[in-house]
Amino acid sequence: MKRLCCLAGLLLLSASSSGAEADEWRSSAQMARAAKDLLETLEPNQREAVRFPLEAGERANWSNLPIMIVDPSGLLLKDMNDTQRKAVQALLRASMSSQGYAKFSGVMRLEELLRELAQAQWEATAEVERTPFRKALLETRDPTKYAVAVFGEPGSANWGWKLVGHHAAANFTVSDGRVAFTPTFLGSSPMVVESGPYAGTMVLPHEGARGIDLMEALTPAQQAKARVDENPAGGIFDGPGRQASVSEYEGLAASEFNADQKRLLRVLVEEYVRNADFDAADAQLKAIADAGWDALWFSWRGPIDADGRFYYRVHGPRLLIEYNRQDENHDHMIVRDPQNDYGADWLGKHLEEHHPTGEQIRETMQERFGPPPD
Repeated sequence: MKRLCCLAGLLLLSASSSGAEADEWRSSAQMARAAKDLLETLEPNQREAVRFPLEAGERANWSNLPIMIVDPSGLLLKDMNDTQRKAVQALLRASMSSQGYAKFSGVMRLEELLRELAQAQWEATAEVERTPFRKALLETRDPTKYAVAVFGEPGSANWGWKLVGHHAAANFTVSDGRVAFTPTFLGSSPMVVESGPYAGTMVLPHEGARGIDLMEALTPAQQAKARVDENPAGGIFDGPGRQASVSEYEGLAASEFNADQKRLLRVLVEEYVRNADFDAADAQLKAIADAGWDALWFSWRGPIDADGRFYYRVHGPRLLIEYNRQDENHDHMIVRDPQNDYGADWLGKHLEEHHPTGEQIRETMQERFGPPPD
């Protein structure tokens, strides 16, 4: 009888193990199905616009700026019908956790609110001041002005896809069933909806708060080490087109944290990493742990003020998080894996990002719309 119980236990353990292995990279399988479903809904000319080789430079060319400023690669949601847009949303859900999907879809929906604000400003503007620039700004506030691109063949060993537009950029790479989800960019403006039926709503409620929680948990001596500048940052240092701009660690090493501070650091990191679906997030957290949680560094710029402008960074061998409060009601954030953005470590191929400079953007805007209003 004892032998039968032991045998049954071994069989149960074996079944559980094989199930775990089968589930380990379920995200890549569901992403492939959703991407294939999307491609099947498209007309030939749309499919031509959305598809690129895996090695195409467009995979690393993205921006968080509105499309009036930077032309995206891929197919815009505005050029799709409802069935096709539903397929894009299904692909986004297949690639993210419910947390991540809520954030990305919420940021996209904020464009409707921005359009209402821009429309009100347009109507309040004197006819003589209704410049092409103001008109373009109004028209770009649109939740359908996000572009989707698919790289390689979904379901093959190596492929990827991206969604880019104002305040949102998602980049996914699949290699031998594994999923890389960096770089990921999110932003919100307004950070808090000020009026109307959704007054008080936030689509990215915790990213800033998690940083404040950790900074306030530090001792005064630790805060002094973590704060590398009394002034807020001007923006994200390692943003689009500035890959690997941040190389040196700064601030306070996590090895100097106590147990409660380390717990808050973990909570902060998971707020970003768990935007990806469960297995991709678990694998990224394992990569961070293998490199060592104590190998992470935390730095701060600006005042410690939940209602003001501030910047923080979490940086280690397998993680770079930057959060910047642009102003009191506008924030940006990015997540990178310094070793494996775009699956570079897995694919053995490093991609160079390209993004227009501020001067190039100003020149493009002036060519298209004339000088911006004072």
